[in-house]
Amino acid sequence: MKKIVLVLAIALMGIAVNAQSPRHHNGHGNPEQMVERRVERLDKALQLTESQKAEIAKIYMLEMEAVKKEKQSMAPGDEKPGRPDESVMKARREEMKARRAATDAKIEALLTPEQATKYAEFKRHEGNRRHGRHHDGARQAPRHDGCCCKQSTNQGK
Repeated sequence: MKKIVLVLAIALMGIAVNAQSPRHHNGHGNPEQMVERRVERLDKALQLTESQKAEIAKIYMLEMEAVKKEKQSMAPGDEKPGRPDESVMKARREEMKARRAATDAKIEALLTPEQATKYAEFKRHEGNRRHGRHHDGARQAPRHDGCCCKQSTNQGK
């Protein structure tokens, strides 16, 4: 009986600690951590200098602040409950595309020609990864073993 009580107490403490830890709304951490991870991925792909990493981190933080301001400007009462109509969604997508293009241009201005070439490939690969696509743009099959991008699955294990 004492062991059960002890296990329950430890479990409850773990839940309480987890609930109190500061997290971003989507579970990816705070904005600084998100920027750090993005810069690390870019550094791994492009072998950035320290000054490039610092400048790119600033660019990403400015982009995140702009997104945050945009979200705050959308007051809850501005829209009816549920999904916004298609014209609003289209306008938001276009704004997001323009913001990403501006961010990409700022980053590309910091890169060497060789890094810029790698950055274009990196963006293509990341975009496909986010949308569940493979190198040729086709949707990935659920079973995707032995890929050059090392996205093997644990099927059959």
